Amino acid sequence: MSANFTEVVQNAQEGLEVLKANEAQAALNADPNTMILDVRDEGDLNLTGIIPGTVNVSMGTLYFKADHNMPAEFQDPNLGDKDRPIITTCTLGMVACIAAKTLKDYGFKNVKVLEGGNQAWKEAGLPLEEA
Repeated sequence: MSANFTEVVQNAQEGLEVLKANEAQAALNADPNTMILDVRDEGDLNLTGIIPGTVNVSMGTLYFKADHNMPAEFQDPNLGDKDRPIITTCTLGMVACIAAKTLKDYGFKNVKVLEGGNQAWKEAGLPLEEA
């Protein structure tokens, strides 16, 4: 059992594929069906800006919006295909690890994490938009 946030993140990271910003950019270019899933709350999106084309589903709602057993009106249609490539992100990448593990636990097959989140994307000089 995890005793704190750091341990929760470390436990979530086990078995996840982590991409550096340039690797995530290459994955997006290679497969336009790849989704960047930003799991921050709406009010936090402008801390670093958002990656163009990002889908935002806050971590607090991901639990039911990604659950295919929930009534359709509670699901996010962007999460309807469990085979779709997904790269999770947040400000620094930690909550994105928890989100990626959640998706994998729900049966999503092609989930990766943006290492360092949008902050790393920004530091790599890659494009960001305002929310």
